Amino acid sequence: MFETSPILTVSDINTFIKAVLTSEEKLKFVRIRGEISNFKAYPSGHFYFSLKDDNSIISAVMFANYAKTCAFVPKTGDEVIVLASVDAYVPRGSYNLTVFEMEEVGQGQILLEFEKLKKKLAAEGLFDQERKRPINIYPKAIGVITAPNGAAVRDIVTNIKRRYPIADIYVFPSLVQGEQAPKELLKAFEESQKYELDTLIIGRGGGASEDLSAFNDENLVRAIANSKMPVIAAVGHEIDSTLVDYVADKRASTPTGAAELATVDVREIQKEFDYASLRMEEALIKSVQDKEDEVSSLEEDMDKSMQRRIKEYHDRFESLKKQLDILSVDNVLKRGYSITTDMNGKVINGVANVKKNDKIITNFYDGVVISNVDEVKEK
Repeated sequence: MFETSPILTVSDINTFIKAVLTSEEKLKFVRIRGEISNFKAYPSGHFYFSLKDDNSIISAVMFANYAKTCAFVPKTGDEVIVLASVDAYVPRGSYNLTVFEMEEVGQGQILLEFEKLKKKLAAEGLFDQERKRPINIYPKAIGVITAPNGAAVRDIVTNIKRRYPIADIYVFPSLVQGEQAPKELLKAFEESQKYELDTLIIGRGGGASEDLSAFNDENLVRAIANSKMPVIAAVGHEIDSTLVDYVADKRASTPTGAAELATVDVREIQKEFDYASLRMEEALIKSVQDKEDEVSSLEEDMDKSMQRRIKEYHDRFESLKKQLDILSVDNVLKRGYSITTDMNGKVINGVANVKKNDKIITNFYDGVVISNVDEVKEK
């Protein structure tokens, strides 16, 4: 009997097993619960890992086109439920799971509660854009609610002091995860409302989705909605949003980003000041140049005007001079006239002023004649 059995290759056996597994309808789309082990995310986007329980383990792969739809970042130790099909890898003679969907155990209900509360608060208008207030980027005082010894508080304080060192910083310490975190965050928030702050930053550094639940607390969200001062949410995560993110006036993806939203950079102010000073200097120089050009133009106009007036006066002077020359005694005398005076130089303008034996002087253009009057005859 043994001799009559067909001889198969190893590949034949593995191919046959693959065909059996992939043809079984119950194994095509099956939901499996287990704990992730040996998780690796490759640059290609594929997830390779194993699922295990107390007694067994099975290899699994979630290809990139399915992995990118995953609502969380899986890691070793997570308990999950996957939707997968059972497949076989012929070259190695092993079977594995091809995963299409993955969710964290317990996260489904948490997400439902989150969405329910989110819709409730949104319906009340707590997330409305009209409620958002602008941030004063020239603050006198900034409050920070976060863990007292975490990286977040160091990042926020360091960056505020670097960017805007004249602002006072008040830190209100609180737990940021765990069962007591919501109460402590609310207590820290209430304490912050006693201070005259321009801006309040509330948040934490990066963390897994389950670590962010404190920032979804309804009492905390309602308190922030009624804050005296604008609030910046600085919960350090990129994928998920918390309710604090929605109710805050501004949201920053990192604590450093919150410091940047809360302040202007003094270096930018200095740059603007330098630029403004340069523009003022250039404007002043141009104004002076314009005035100099204007003065030069006025000087030129005045010079032309003065030259014109001088010429007018000179021409008038020459005209008057000619007239005076015409009327001058010398010119009159040259035309054949003479002037007669007594010995005292008094002009004799008629015979009534002369008598016999008087001495008189007759002025010609080229000299004088002194005469004795022998006889006076009237006309």
